[in-house]
Amino acid sequence: MRSLKTATVTTAVLLAAAACGQGGSGGGTDPSEAPESLTVWVMGTANDPLKEYFDTVEQRYQETYPDTAVEVEFISWPDAQQSINNALAGGDAPDVLEVGNDQVANWAAQGALMDITSHTEEWAAVGEMDQAAVEYGTYEGAQYGIPWFSGVRTLYYRADWLEDIGMEPPTTWDELVEVAKAIEDEKGVPGFAAPTDFTNGIASFIWSNGGEIATMEGDSWEGRLTSPETQEAIEFYAGLTTEEEVSPQSYVGENELVPLADMANGEVGMYIDGGWALTSMEEQAEDPAVLEEIGAAPIPGAEGIAPAFAGGSALTVFATTEHPDFAFELLKVMGDQEGGKGYADAAGYFPAYPEMLDDESYQSDPVTAAAAEQMRNTKFFPTTPNWNAADQDGKILPGAVLDIVRGEDPDEVLRAANEELTEVLNEPVE
Repeated sequence: MRSLKTATVTTAVLLAAAACGQGGSGGGTDPSEAPESLTVWVMGTANDPLKEYFDTVEQRYQETYPDTAVEVEFISWPDAQQSINNALAGGDAPDVLEVGNDQVANWAAQGALMDITSHTEEWAAVGEMDQAAVEYGTYEGAQYGIPWFSGVRTLYYRADWLEDIGMEPPTTWDELVEVAKAIEDEKGVPGFAAPTDFTNGIASFIWSNGGEIATMEGDSWEGRLTSPETQEAIEFYAGLTTEEEVSPQSYVGENELVPLADMANGEVGMYIDGGWALTSMEEQAEDPAVLEEIGAAPIPGAEGIAPAFAGGSALTVFATTEHPDFAFELLKVMGDQEGGKGYADAAGYFPAYPEMLDDESYQSDPVTAAAAEQMRNTKFFPTTPNWNAADQDGKILPGAVLDIVRGEDPDEVLRAANEELTEVLNEPVE
């Protein structure tokens, strides 16, 4: 656990903050009743930019609550579920908690998160956030999370290779195949990577073709894997390996981490991943000069830019906190425009405020500019606590793609997968 030191704040500053009721946190609670410390659980690993970010968070919080230390604990994503389960069972628990935005409903249904509806209704900044992301933080009509940052995947490509062969980054499926084949012909490496264990990427192909994974019909979820639009997109994605043969068999059964390493070492022409992948590429590249040649573009769809999953995290208040009001005040410091942009910049994402996408800091770099453009075209997975069971546990969609790539009949595979998906999404929530 990393404990951040209490900053010295002058009496004059404190009086000013209390008088205006704003300061860094927005006020709303009596500073004399503030706790000695509040704990934040953040997913991932600590690094210097993140430590500096939380130093700033504590300083801003202490403008109003000078006697409260902000303690930050970094939890690795693989350990997140067990850590939260342990907290629910009575172990160490945070006051403020980061969760993946597609996991809010899941943890809300399990009682881990506090209903913060009354707090968010009085917080003006919520109205400036991406409203779809705000809605994604609800469960059964109540607000449990607010968007902290967003991230999308884009198409990474070897810009120098495309220049050599006189081609532009693909914008459609047909161009994707054309460019991929040209890369393989001229450079002798696979033109595109289509890993099968890749729900986020597969979903972009489905959405771009007008398909859906599942939709809410009345009070029930209904799988859409057998709709003509969805099935066509899944078969096209699988066909990149089996028919067009622009993606090699080595990516079958794999996730995006395998082509990430290949892209870092000049062994594949194009693949789909997020901006956060660049850090991993830097660690894996045998020749760092290769990284200077990697460009990014929005994901090509059936007939133009494809929607990307609006990835990101939400800020929540843990259900067992003994200081719910003060915890929400801390959430506000982390999630307002200053706090949201600060974390996004430190961690390599985008703030959850759409108007900030035009910021020069994002538009001046071609890679982040492509991601910022992609950010304007996003969608979410089904908003249900059972989505994790369907995807992370059951791997229903990627499993279907894997079976099709291995030669099984698409009609039979998708019919069975769709029945399973519908059943899982509608299972009672305990």
